Amino acid sequence: MFDGRFRLAASVALVLAGLTAGPHARAADQTPRQAMIEMFTGGEALFKKHLTVEMQRRLANLMKGSLDNAPNPMQVLAGPNTSGSDKMQAFEQGAILFAVNNSQEHERYEIQIYTEEARGDDHIMGLSLHLVRGGVEQEMPGALRFVLELKRQEGIWRLNAITVSATLPVGDPRILERSWWSPALSTATGGAVDPANPPVLVEDRPRMSPLRAVRMIGMAENIYAQKHPGLGYTCSMADLVNVGRGMDEEGMYKFMDAEFADGVYNGYRYSLSGCENKPARIFHVIAEPVAGRGKAYCSDNTNNLRTSDDGRGTTCLISGKLARK
Repeated sequence: MFDGRFRLAASVALVLAGLTAGPHARAADQTPRQAMIEMFTGGEALFKKHLTVEMQRRLANLMKGSLDNAPNPMQVLAGPNTSGSDKMQAFEQGAILFAVNNSQEHERYEIQIYTEEARGDDHIMGLSLHLVRGGVEQEMPGALRFVLELKRQEGIWRLNAITVSATLPVGDPRILERSWWSPALSTATGGAVDPANPPVLVEDRPRMSPLRAVRMIGMAENIYAQKHPGLGYTCSMADLVNVGRGMDEEGMYKFMDAEFADGVYNGYRYSLSGCENKPARIFHVIAEPVAGRGKAYCSDNTNNLRTSDDGRGTTCLISGKLARK
């Protein structure tokens, strides 16, 4: 039988289908991101506000001919109202859009923005599901992604379509290993532990991956720019150490470890550019393997995380592919 962890993971995935967590009212000039936060955290009325005009009219017609005790289609669309929950949080800046804490398992599920594209009165937002434990992103057996298509009608951003995709790496032999699916498998079997595959202890957890490190640097840059509006973004990695902390049920954790100050961490060299002039309105961050073998990662102030197979940061910035995990 599935327990709390599976229910929590399912709840995070279903937030895009209407879970709610608290009011985030905004004016008509709100951004597409603020509109989605309001839609999925503001209750039934605000959920309806961000449906297309055509959908609102159709729902109104359905309600006209319904009986007084008939189910409200808006309640079905918006989902159960969990207003006031302290488990789910929404973020108007940075890579994380929504986060849900699981205090029992000391872990957090995040819905992160991996790409955004503005097209006039249309807007595309790509989201992906991530699992973080002890401040370290965990590799998941499958990748779950959402693409939201928004359009602006009567000055309001409205949700026009949601595309959901899941990737299962059937070509990776680890898919046959029980340990790769743990702790989900042990949870599903009532908490039984496989002696051949003991759970990972806190001290055995892997160090931050370069993919997550680049994402964290982008978050730290945004916080730094907010704290120093006269300077904007910084090109000094040392400025970003201790600039901010994240949330975790085990306690607060730093976005960036002190080791990042010299630009080298966990086999990768990190560097910042494009932020020399003040106030700096843009920045680029790249991560290159010190040994020269492996992928390079990069990002910028638009939070578009990219990767290149040749291990070169310049290639990543110029023609890198979107990193979706």
